[in-house]
Amino acid sequence: MILVADSSALITLARIGRLQLLHGIAGVVYVPSAVFDEVVLLGAGRPGSEELADASWVVRQPVRDTASVDRFRGRLGHGESEAIVLAKELGADVLVVDDARARRVAEEAGQRVVGLPGLLINAKERGLITAIKPLLDEMLAFGFFLDTENYRSILQRADE
Repeated sequence: MILVADSSALITLARIGRLQLLHGIAGVVYVPSAVFDEVVLLGAGRPGSEELADASWVVRQPVRDTASVDRFRGRLGHGESEAIVLAKELGADVLVVDDARARRVAEEAGQRVVGLPGLLINAKERGLITAIKPLLDEMLAFGFFLDTENYRSILQRADE
């Protein structure tokens, strides 16, 4: 599976000590240079920085189509724009991104998008975790946004 991740997903998973789930799901995880730089260099000392830098299974991959990145930049941040373009360039099976606007733009660009809750459901289905509720609760405690209706829906989809 080819998986491309945005910075918010990496940081959130690192905050709850579950960055390794991406490795369990995809083996190799691709991040565009802008995302890697945002998390590791600009975010030095913050959650995700050391974890991402030390993850041998994460591949920092520069994008080639910088013109497409520039077109997305009017609506999105640099990391999100590069993640969408990189997913297209690699023919990614999935792009992990949670920001609503970035999700819409990525879907409009033809990318298959999954958010962290969907990723947790996938991890549970693969037997990588036994329950998602404790992880969702940790994510919410760290500022991840999820309204009550979606929270309940996710737990229902996960049979919890």
